[in-house]
Amino acid sequence: MKPITANTLVSLALCFAPMIALAGSKPLSVAFFDFSTGVGKASFKALRSSGFEHPCWSESFVEITGIQTAYIEKVPPLLQRNLLLGAVRGDAKAAEQFRQQLEQMDLNGAYAFVPDPSGHYGVIYGIGYQSIAVTSSASIAIPDGGKLISNNVLSKRLCEASKSMD
Repeated sequence: MKPITANTLVSLALCFAPMIALAGSKPLSVAFFDFSTGVGKASFKALRSSGFEHPCWSESFVEITGIQTAYIEKVPPLLQRNLLLGAVRGDAKAAEQFRQQLEQMDLNGAYAFVPDPSGHYGVIYGIGYQSIAVTSSASIAIPDGGKLISNNVLSKRLCEASKSMD
């Protein structure tokens, strides 16, 4: 009975070794699409360039350590923004096509910053390469007078929208 138990444990260890090796922290690689007049993109760029830490990621996510690569200005042409907007509006076919594009580009996911009809609020949507739907979103007030969204607020909302990439 003991040799069988030992063999079983060794077999299980060999099966789970690849998963254990891949476990741990990882940085995200994402694309950011701004469907507003530019406040979303400008605020995201300011957050990235400031080196602002994302404290909510260490509290909310076990594996995510931050954003390593972010396409903001020059989003790869393979990623079709109209498909992301369709996914945000509930088009499952568009969501699946966009998910496949993310996977081909080796990106963890994408964010879409979409203003509501009033123009006073924006919604940050997150879509990951593992899901065929936009699975997380967070609403945020758009500042008046062309001001940027504060780093702290934007960071928190990105955390909430990143749940689809965890």
